[in-house]
Amino acid sequence: MEDAMKKLTMHLTGAALCAVCALAPAAALAQASPPGAAAAAGEDEARGDIARATQLYRQGNEAFKQKRWSDAELLYLKAWALVRSFDIAANLGEVQLQLKKPRSAATFLAFALRTAPPSAKPEQIERMRHFLDQAKAQVGTVRVRVKNAPDAEVLVDGERVPDEEVKHEIYLEPGPHLLVIRRAGYEEEVLRVLAAPLITETVERELKPKAEKAEATGPSGKGAGAVAPGAASAAGMEETKAPAAGARVEEPRSWVPSLALGAASVVALGVAGGFTVAANKASAEGDRQHAMLREAGGGCVDVPSEYSYLCSGLRDSASRHETRTRVATVAYVASGALAIGAVTYALWPRARTATSRGMRASPELSPGCAGIVVRGVW
Repeated sequence: MEDAMKKLTMHLTGAALCAVCALAPAAALAQASPPGAAAAAGEDEARGDIARATQLYRQGNEAFKQKRWSDAELLYLKAWALVRSFDIAANLGEVQLQLKKPRSAATFLAFALRTAPPSAKPEQIERMRHFLDQAKAQVGTVRVRVKNAPDAEVLVDGERVPDEEVKHEIYLEPGPHLLVIRRAGYEEEVLRVLAAPLITETVERELKPKAEKAEATGPSGKGAGAVAPGAASAAGMEETKAPAAGARVEEPRSWVPSLALGAASVVALGVAGGFTVAANKASAEGDRQHAMLREAGGGCVDVPSEYSYLCSGLRDSASRHETRTRVATVAYVASGALAIGAVTYALWPRARTATSRGMRASPELSPGCAGIVVRGVW
């Protein structure tokens, strides 16, 4: 772990030095002070940030090795505010995963994987991918794609999502969320999403352009743009509120049928297991009784009177074994069918139009077979 930390520090320093090179030309263009002085000031400021970020990163590594997760998180966040490097993001993601913050951890780990340099070792990449998979197993994933406005702004529960996340993936805590897509000149798109662990939902939309308002000309003959100040203010307020009023809201998928089918599958599996154990016990009892009959010198046709009760017990054991085996088989089949129904409902593509949805499971029994039939519309 210590060698890995040293290697990460080397990556951080290299990435930070690149920031110095990027800042120097921009600083040289400043007109507020002489070119040489401006460039020197920019380089000094960048070097100061690099030095502070490197120190904070190393302190965070020490806290990491000592498993002081809260201290490590604070130090890494301070370093991240100065220099955004893949190695800071990777360590920060691991720490936040330890602190039960899977959504933020997934965001940092995904950034680390996207920005890792070619010089990163395969074991580093594999480690980041491993912890990202752990984080994504605890959160929902949403991908937003706007066909006619790729640079549209996205808000989740009223908070703006950074463009970097919108461009790739947005991670959400499990549960319902309100998602707003907006861009100047277009109507807002408002929809509700239900985030669930291990579920990735792709939201594809095409924003509707706002209707152009008719231009009015006053009696004084002024041009179309001549509007009274009070009217302009009122129009601005009205325009701000209009998108929310005309926004389209998409109802979320109900997970109740999937959860109900999954719970029923577990119950059926438990019933099947119980009857399997009971059938095995009946079989063992029958084997024991049959062994005693063999020791008595025969079967149930010519058995001594003191062992006659064993014949009746043997028949009862065989009957119980057969009955319980059949019930267990039916329960196994029902559990599998219910599990398939739950998975099918969860993965089935969502319909574009509203439909009446419902599911019903009913047993099917006949002299030759047994099973369960699931009927529904989703």
